[in-house]
Amino acid sequence: MNLCTFTYSLRKNFMVCYQYNHVPGENMQEKKTLFYFLYDSLKQQILSGCRQYGSPLPSLSRLCETYHVGRRTARDVLDALRHEGLIHTEERKTAVVIYRQPDSPEENTALRFVLQRKSSLIEVYETMELLIPALLTFSAVHCCTGEPHSLRDLEHYSLFQKYAKKKKPNDDLGIPSVFFHDLLKETGSLLLNDLYASLEVYTRVPLILMKEQFPAYKISSNDYKILSSIPLILESGRQEDVASVFRELYSHATVLVRLYLDSLSSRFPDIPDDPKAVYTWQAQMGRDHFYMQLARALIDKIGTGACPPGTRLPSEAALSKSCRVSLSTVRKALSTLNDLGFARTENGKGTVICLQDNETAFQCIKNPSYRRDTLLYLSAAQFMAIAVRPAARLAFPRLNREVQAQLGREISLPDSNPLACIFRCIMDNLTLRPLKSILAETDQLLLWGYYFAFFEKGTESSTPLHQLAAEAFHLLQQDDAEGFSRQLSLCYCHILQFVRDFMISGGLTEAKKIMVPYPEEG
Repeated sequence: MNLCTFTYSLRKNFMVCYQYNHVPGENMQEKKTLFYFLYDSLKQQILSGCRQYGSPLPSLSRLCETYHVGRRTARDVLDALRHEGLIHTEERKTAVVIYRQPDSPEENTALRFVLQRKSSLIEVYETMELLIPALLTFSAVHCCTGEPHSLRDLEHYSLFQKYAKKKKPNDDLGIPSVFFHDLLKETGSLLLNDLYASLEVYTRVPLILMKEQFPAYKISSNDYKILSSIPLILESGRQEDVASVFRELYSHATVLVRLYLDSLSSRFPDIPDDPKAVYTWQAQMGRDHFYMQLARALIDKIGTGACPPGTRLPSEAALSKSCRVSLSTVRKALSTLNDLGFARTENGKGTVICLQDNETAFQCIKNPSYRRDTLLYLSAAQFMAIAVRPAARLAFPRLNREVQAQLGREISLPDSNPLACIFRCIMDNLTLRPLKSILAETDQLLLWGYYFAFFEKGTESSTPLHQLAAEAFHLLQQDDAEGFSRQLSLCYCHILQFVRDFMISGGLTEAKKIMVPYPEEG
């Protein structure tokens, strides 16, 4: 591959990563941090009227629990809101909102905020209906081993049991979703709790805070019965029963919210739905650096064989120009490649590409930053193994013969990655925007170079992954939706198992916790 082709290909790869992760209005070099995640959420709630004048904010500990941030971050956010005149704080007291909103329902900005996001809120509930039951079932049945004592050891299990024994719910705030967070922690994932918190904040907070003015949004007695049955069903360890109760819970929640929003929009037809309002999630929020995105893009090109070992990377100046980043960012990215064993920089001679050997890989595990990056990669593979099944089933009706023919041509190319081709095809045919956003974010953590670096010829090697993906394409051609989705899950399970076992053998003991979610038959 010549210099021009490589730099163009790299820039295209890198800019895709940037576009997926970029937040409109942000400087290209500034990643959205956990501080801004909490700050933006609370400020939006206050300005929109979701949190009204005189109402208390959640306690410091509740903010940390809900948003998965540290106490220092939460304090800094409250200080920023106080300086802006939005809240009042006193030592040892809960912060209080001092920003005033109009009183008329027609002018109420909380109502406007919710109705303008009607379609977006419903889409997020539909996404949760597809994803969350499978994630909770996997954790409860496999990660907690289905034994009662394992469940009872979870921090908030007793709280959930007390809730389930109530004769009737107090209100929707009483649902102890912290127990669901406990379950997700058992998967060992570094992603799932952040994702769940993000979905909860987007969907529940605006509706719950409106309940005083529009009390129709309450948990139904039927849904409460479902919630009350969960402890006994979990303790049974029967996967189909566990999956069924979680599916029923989230399905009912979606129906309830849709009916509630429809009734509101009928009462206030002058508030239009905003088609531009869309849920977004950043998998690397507050944890990534810009140079790491460039380093991953380079590793992807090296590992897949786009630039073989022994060749030289373009100069620092050429990389800086083609990727539109500073020289400092390029140098940090190249330093990372050297540390990971994917390159060797020689003074005055440039950077030579090489493939990581086992000794270098195991040495990298000792570095806390690279150690965490590896666990994040494994977490992404685990999530995709679960999420790709409902995504594939949802897109399947749109994968007609014409789409299959085009996909077949892409797969047949000499240096193609069949699974990547199939994934792109699914993404192109998904219409549920939040699900598409979540999958795109997760996919950016699974740059194929990490896997193909284990094989001498990169994507041209005949790997087990190629064989699994080829079978998935065959099932697609046979119009077997369930077999197709299951086979795609097996592809990601293979990636997770393959890399996980290698890292465990090198001393990454934390990887043992990230279990492989092999799909059940049927």
